[in-house]
Amino acid sequence: MGKKTRWIVQAVVFVALLAAGAWVRLVHLNAPMAMPSEAPALLATAREVEAFGTAQWPEGTVERRSPFHVGAAWCARFMEDAEGAHGARSYRLFVFALSVLVLAGIPALGLRRRGGVFETADGPLWAVAFAVVSPALVWHGQIFGEFSGQAFAFLCLLVAARAYAQWPGYCAAALVGACSGLGVAVDPNVLWVLTLLLPAVALGVGWTRLCLYWRTLHVLLASVVAVGVCAAAYELDLFWGLPDCPRLPEVSTDWVRGPAWRAIWLCEGGLGALAWVGLTVWGGWKSSRRWARLFSVAFPLCFAGSLFFEEGGAFAVPLACLSPIMLGLAVSTVPAPWVRGVFGIAAAAFLTAWTTWALSVAWREFPPRAAQLEAAKTLAAARDTPARKGVRLRVVAEDPHLCAAALWPLRKTTRRAVCGDSAVLDDADIVLLDEGRVETLPPNLRRLLRPGRVDLGEGHVFRVLALTPAESEEAL
Repeated sequence: MGKKTRWIVQAVVFVALLAAGAWVRLVHLNAPMAMPSEAPALLATAREVEAFGTAQWPEGTVERRSPFHVGAAWCARFMEDAEGAHGARSYRLFVFALSVLVLAGIPALGLRRRGGVFETADGPLWAVAFAVVSPALVWHGQIFGEFSGQAFAFLCLLVAARAYAQWPGYCAAALVGACSGLGVAVDPNVLWVLTLLLPAVALGVGWTRLCLYWRTLHVLLASVVAVGVCAAAYELDLFWGLPDCPRLPEVSTDWVRGPAWRAIWLCEGGLGALAWVGLTVWGGWKSSRRWARLFSVAFPLCFAGSLFFEEGGAFAVPLACLSPIMLGLAVSTVPAPWVRGVFGIAAAAFLTAWTTWALSVAWREFPPRAAQLEAAKTLAAARDTPARKGVRLRVVAEDPHLCAAALWPLRKTTRRAVCGDSAVLDDADIVLLDEGRVETLPPNLRRLLRPGRVDLGEGHVFRVLALTPAESEEAL
């Protein structure tokens, strides 16, 4: 096969992988309701675009403002329809675009002979294929949240480091600082990740090579740019505090919240850990295999750091991003092309099956589209009932994320919202009550029960108590 033909085949495969990755991430794009896990971030972004107040809403229903929310708001303004309406789709498109850009940016890590990561020309394609079916990357590409933004920033950091390895200079050093500062501005806990990456770089690259590459002015420029980005975010009210203190890991019998969850969910079904073992043996301490050495040090440090934060914290992002890259690098180290094909196809097939099963289990907690349409219609009918200005909402539940999910279709009309398990049900215009508690309602409140069910996911189904239009007019 000629060089030109090989390049055309690789380009076609790359485009096909991008199309497949985009397709599997479109599942939730047009969902009318916000799920509890994404509702606080959606409300924080919508607040940047739409006119509604959140001062009298419970704490935890809206995330703190960050550069991610501002970027998603810019995208929503660009995607608004002719009437200026903003649905959930216009906000989720930002996350979808970032998740696809992560896939598209992996080949920029390059080949080792050019200062890059991979050994062979098909190595980046294998890494993209593994990222397409990565359970963590697919899941966070489907729902709205900062994970995809942080994954894109982390990949940009790796690409900038690769550019510095090939062309050491002020521009590449400034890019490293900018990516680091942007990640910290979105989530201050990224400082812990950067702190652990420093010894990984020192051990992986080697002190001699560092002295050759990193001049004092380069280090100073990267630090100044990172601090400048954080300072700009602080001036724009986009920087929300210091990093959280690590907590000792709790001993739990629930594997979903323990180290097994991190190894199976974030680390490509465990294949990331196997790739780490292979790269540690293959990379060894040979000076020419610096990226493999860097990954072999950074991966266990990030895994250990994730144990001290809930669900991995900021360390979940590098674990999810490094796993497909390490797996692609491990496959590219195999000399024989047909052996690479066998190993790569087997790993991709396993990941596809594993991700399909894992996501099917995860989506069981969320209602189907028909139930979401019914919930949106029920809440809209209740919203239009009160004649007085400013709807007051009470959600009889302890989780503020459930309150945020109920607030999503009511965000422009709800003046005050209360979340909590309380016996007081007559202090709000709209009350969401667990379906199992309807039978315990007194007759004077049961007559306010509206038709329809509100399924907010995760096993939480509510009924709505609200005045009818005639009763609302009589109340005036």
